[in-house]
Amino acid sequence: MKHFYSFLVFVLVLSLIGCELFIEPVKETTIGYEIQKGTNLAVILQTSLSSNANQRGDTFVTKLKNPLKFKDKVILPTTTQIRGLVKRATKFEKFGDRANLLLLFDQIVFSDGRVLPLLASLNTDQGPSVIKIPDKAAKDIAIVGASGIVGSLVGEEVLGKGGAEKGLAVGVVSSASAVFISGRKEVKLPQGTELTIKFDEPLLIFK
Repeated sequence: MKHFYSFLVFVLVLSLIGCELFIEPVKETTIGYEIQKGTNLAVILQTSLSSNANQRGDTFVTKLKNPLKFKDKVILPTTTQIRGLVKRATKFEKFGDRANLLLLFDQIVFSDGRVLPLLASLNTDQGPSVIKIPDKAAKDIAIVGASGIVGSLVGEEVLGKGGAEKGLAVGVVSSASAVFISGRKEVKLPQGTELTIKFDEPLLIFK
């Protein structure tokens, strides 16, 4: 019986810890709905991005893959746009170069035209699954942990001959809300690429 009560206490402690760690994506307030810091959203890239074609200052648009809800109420429908900014783009020009993109997510645009400032980034905690390129099999993705790089669409040993030329790496950089994506040659994220972004600060949406 003593062991049974000890087990019950252990389960209760675990459940309390779990309650503290779990945060609902949306919290209702007296004036609106607050999307919590750390909330993840899957978005779909509406135009392609390329380290060779894009340059600093270019903007890009994504749309939500799924609506964000609070209970039965839709807070962010799939028509919502998440806009981003290319902070840096370095093209591949010669052997030995490493092409790269530095991305920011800074605006949320509603279907009625409202625009709110946003602070969000790719969720590198999820490793390489943060980027899902259309028609690319999951088996092509592996995790590499080195020098702050948390995920990589790695080269030859995974993708076969010539695969190293397709390498992508995702890593957090010093600038808030920025993610560095690099490759040995052109870094290309085609239209339709799915990205998982994370809110780095809460966002209040008025009722």
